[in-house]
Parts: sequence; structure tokens; C-alpha cells
Amino acid sequence: MQEGRGLRRVSFEAFQNIGAALDQINSPTDEQAALIKITMEGRRFHSPLSWEQQKLLNLYIAKQKLEEVMYLLGE
Repeated sequence: MQEGRGLRRVSFEAFQNIGAALDQINSPTDEQAALIKITMEGRRFHSPLSWEQQKLLNLYIAKQKLEEVMYLLGE
């Protein structure tokens, strides 16, 4: 890493872009949080509502992973 080859730390600008993506995603409303919780428990609506339910869960998981990335890169 010291020679600038292979894995390298991201630039400050890239780090800020990840933060901007997190800001844009925002936080779930109380209703969305409740839906995320029941989805994680395995309870599903019937189609086509189940597709929206899955999209919401995927977005929530992506938010969690981006938060983890920010933590790991910030160390």
C-alpha cells in the first residue's frame, strides 16, 4: 500500500460521495421501519406489493452496508 500499488485507500472525495449517498437515502419512516421489521421476520405481502416490500428491504440493507463501509474506511 505504501508504494501505491494494489489496494489503496479511497480519496476524500470518494468518501464524501458515499456519505452523500447515505444522506440521499435518508432514514426510514416509522411505517417503513415497521414494514422492514416484518419483512425481516419473513412475512410477505402478495404480489405486486411484495415487490415493493422487497425493494424497501433491499434499500435498507444497502444503507446498512454503506454505513459499514463508511465506518471501515474511516478507521
